[in-house]
Amino acid sequence: MTLTMLVAAAIAAYALGYSLLCFVSPFGPCRRCDGTGNHISWLDKRRAANGTPSRPKRRIRKPCRRCKGTGARLRIGRRIHNHARRIHADGTR
Repeated sequence: MTLTMLVAAAIAAYALGYSLLCFVSPFGPCRRCDGTGNHISWLDKRRAANGTPSRPKRRIRKPCRRCKGTGARLRIGRRIHNHARRIHADGTR
């Protein structure tokens, strides 16, 4: 087996595994809020990184705008699959 065939087989196995993951679990954790549904302001993140303790009253938590507070987002592979299905359905009507 040549190196090219080995790389092609590895890429195909990765693509198959990711498509199976998108089929079984179409929603993944939101990257902005780490799946919690709440977004901590950048000021509190900076304080935590510097080791400065922030008081609980001053901690600013808002619902995440990216996931609308659910903590889950549609995976990119599933979004591509849904778009391809929509194009196919529109073309065959």
